[in-house]
Amino acid sequence: MSLTTSTDGADTSVDWHRALAAVVAGTDQPTLVAQPIIDLANAGIAGFEVLSRFSGEPQASPDVWFAQAERLGYAVELTARVIDRALALRTTLPPNTFLTVNVEPHLVSHPAVREALRADGGLSRIVVELTEHVQASDERQLHATLDEIRAAGGLIAVDDAGTGYAGLGQLLSVRPDIVKLDRELVTGIDNDPIRRALVQLLGDFAARMDSWLLAEGVETVAELQTLASLEVPLVQGWLLGRPAAPWSELAPGVVDLLHGCARRMQLDEYVAHLVRDCPRVQLTTVTPGMNCDEAQGTAVVDDLGRPLGVVVADPLGVARLAPALAVAPSSTPVDVIRRAMARPVWHRGTPVVCTDINGQLIGLIDMSELTEATIGVLKR
Repeated sequence: MSLTTSTDGADTSVDWHRALAAVVAGTDQPTLVAQPIIDLANAGIAGFEVLSRFSGEPQASPDVWFAQAERLGYAVELTARVIDRALALRTTLPPNTFLTVNVEPHLVSHPAVREALRADGGLSRIVVELTEHVQASDERQLHATLDEIRAAGGLIAVDDAGTGYAGLGQLLSVRPDIVKLDRELVTGIDNDPIRRALVQLLGDFAARMDSWLLAEGVETVAELQTLASLEVPLVQGWLLGRPAAPWSELAPGVVDLLHGCARRMQLDEYVAHLVRDCPRVQLTTVTPGMNCDEAQGTAVVDDLGRPLGVVVADPLGVARLAPALAVAPSSTPVDVIRRAMARPVWHRGTPVVCTDINGQLIGLIDMSELTEATIGVLKR
């Protein structure tokens, strides 16, 4: 029997009405599981994606439950319920990790969903992933809501990049912090040069937006090794960890596998070893008349620790605030120096800002050290 009709064709949607009404009125559903997201450079867990699970009748996959909720008018309540339960997990979230919660673009601006996202303590360490099953109808309202999320300390991810709605136009419009590759691009990537070329292009595009690339659906060692060779910084999939009750740890075999990938890629292929700690101040303390000798090389951050710029001396020796060029520690010297040299000529000597997955400042990369590292890579 199908989920919406019986064998004789009779409509059984009333069962879905009852099931969904019980879920949104109750307190125990949906239950949440979390799948680890792996930082390849550090061979460890960077974050977790929260996924919903439903028990009882009708027995169906989460995709079917959410599709029925959309069809029958329960989508907003169900989404708000998932957000509430996900944000409640934050109190036990392991240190230095983030939490991803899926929201449809056409629902994220609904008042009930926006209210659920206005959590006490802001949205630090929370990633709102736009799942793109249904495209937003009001782009202006969508962007206003995304601005609210970012102002509260949250990050934005776009799912299924390279397919469906998440084409280049959508990525340009949203400017996500995380670009999530569709699993269709990941499956069999080790045997498909066209998939590899497209992932490289999307990786370069994401880097120029100061975004992180995340590959989902990794199921084989060969796929993982290929993604590592393509310098994809974040991965997830059944090979590395299945959805489980929060919070799972990596199996010893997976840890060994990740360390093996890291050993294949020498440290100097990343800029992580070039990152240096630096003074950091709030924007309100930066003035044109400040002492250049003391202030030069200081990073200016917002109240969440996200970089706004770097203090430099202009040709007249006056302290100025230069825009921040932010990169991930798993970026390559060649890629970073290419982006750095694309800046206006008067900013090309400005140190590059290195940030973690939450957009918070790690430190600065000196351009002379970056140049030497790049030359070393090109000589090999």
